[in-house]
Amino acid sequence: MKASLTAVLLVASLGVGSHAAAAPRNTRFESVRAPVRLVPTGDKPTTIEGLHSYFGGLRLAAAGDGIVVVNRLPLERYLLGLQEVPSWWPPAALQAQAVAARTYALHTLGRPRAGAAATYGFDICASVECQVFAGADVVSGSGGERWLRAVDDTAGRTILYKDQPILARYHSTSGGRTFDNEQIFTDERAYPYLKGVDSTTEESSPLYRWTVYVRMDRLQRMMRAAGRWRGGKGRLVEARTKRRGNALDPDVLLRGRKGRAVMSAAEFRTLLGELGPRFYPDLYPSPWTTSSGYLPETLPSDHFEIDTDAGTAIVRGRGWGHGVGMSQWGAFGMAREGASYEDIIEHYYTGIEVGDRSTGEPIDVGVDWGRFEVAATGAFALIDGRGRVLEEEALGTWGFAWLGPNRLAIEPPEGVGRPLRVGILRVPPEARAGEAVPITIELSRPARVSTVTDGADDAGAVVEDSGRSRLTWDAPEQPGRYRIEVVAAVGSREERSSAITVSVTADEEPEPGVADDASPSSRDPGPPVLVLIAGALLIILVVALWAGRIRA
Repeated sequence: MKASLTAVLLVASLGVGSHAAAAPRNTRFESVRAPVRLVPTGDKPTTIEGLHSYFGGLRLAAAGDGIVVVNRLPLERYLLGLQEVPSWWPPAALQAQAVAARTYALHTLGRPRAGAAATYGFDICASVECQVFAGADVVSGSGGERWLRAVDDTAGRTILYKDQPILARYHSTSGGRTFDNEQIFTDERAYPYLKGVDSTTEESSPLYRWTVYVRMDRLQRMMRAAGRWRGGKGRLVEARTKRRGNALDPDVLLRGRKGRAVMSAAEFRTLLGELGPRFYPDLYPSPWTTSSGYLPETLPSDHFEIDTDAGTAIVRGRGWGHGVGMSQWGAFGMAREGASYEDIIEHYYTGIEVGDRSTGEPIDVGVDWGRFEVAATGAFALIDGRGRVLEEEALGTWGFAWLGPNRLAIEPPEGVGRPLRVGILRVPPEARAGEAVPITIELSRPARVSTVTDGADDAGAVVEDSGRSRLTWDAPEQPGRYRIEVVAAVGSREERSSAITVSVTADEEPEPGVADDASPSSRDPGPPVLVLIAGALLIILVVALWAGRIRA
């Protein structure tokens, strides 16, 4: 897509005006008014290359610094796309997460937009800065049905304080006790429901305690790059922490041969988080017993102590995340001990009640922004910023390029506008009952494709681009000979391939203790190899003794 979109940008820069409404179906849209909306024309998600697949509509806006990708969908479906905790966790922990996430979203919708949401025109972001959103990939992935059940089982359930959704902050691991909101977010007011509580069920977390080692010479290099260690201070020889009054976290003291420097734990964590991976990508973040095999960042929290031994700073810390509100690993531990999701919520949020709240309004999720190109695959109508329908059903992979504020170029996939043709190129002549059989097809243009077995439609059409692609045909459970066709459809137009016959055989397991008739042992039974070898050795021994070569 990159080369072709570059050509579009070149044409646009030479002054070609917008002619989207009159463009033939097989040409590019060189400049259209943004935002461009992608409205699904079926029940399948739309995939954004390099991101995820998404249910609901997508909006591609053109801001001053690139394309903004926004996913609009109902609140409960938004919750299905959250990827905050592993789906294998106990049901009560998943339910507590669903309730906290729903509450956080409702609280956000009830406040004026701020930050990137205000700048780019959406309600909530898709990253750890808000809530981690991975779209349709979550429920379609392994264990996704458990998360779906947790969201469904708690539908509408919301954490309330004085009958309003709370700011339901949560984090991975506190390290043993959570914090008051104002202790961590010092520029915010205190919230009566965000108070520190003991969190004694977190020890299963791989980040309950952690240790990081930093050699003095490497630490000095990073501090110099950050402007925090000047040459006049000499060689860095020691790093340690020192408590300051009632401060939540200690200061970090750096001592050199000729001088010293002091910074907060938060500053130290930020500097190592930025410079550690830049200067020493093989060392930071450090290997650890997390699912990724590494710490999530160089220093996972501000809550640590530092000592120096043999020229190395040893950072011993606890927890991951800000430490306010519900500890996700604490919820995991409570659920394993038999707590309900209400018990978990009431433990981590002070003086609240759990009630029913929802909204009929959709939520706009800021999936990404600052992109110069976007590729979207699926089946959708294309509508420009003036409300004009550019394509009633755009099929396959469509490219979008940023041309500047409020302008996008659109690149259709190869084959759009050609006559519809489909053929089967390759299929195995035989298959076992119930087997997933690969079928290689070729399309003249992007289309919805599905298989037909003996004249009956099989379930589930998929969208494929032009050219060669692979489908999966599920062989029937009943053995026999079956005629397979592939149907391609674009709107109301439909084409069928020539029929191919496949023989389906029974998938029978051999009875226990009975050898396969085709095995060499059943065709030519004979004495075991070890018996033959032992017999030969015995004969040699007897002959040797008889000849007097071996003395008894």
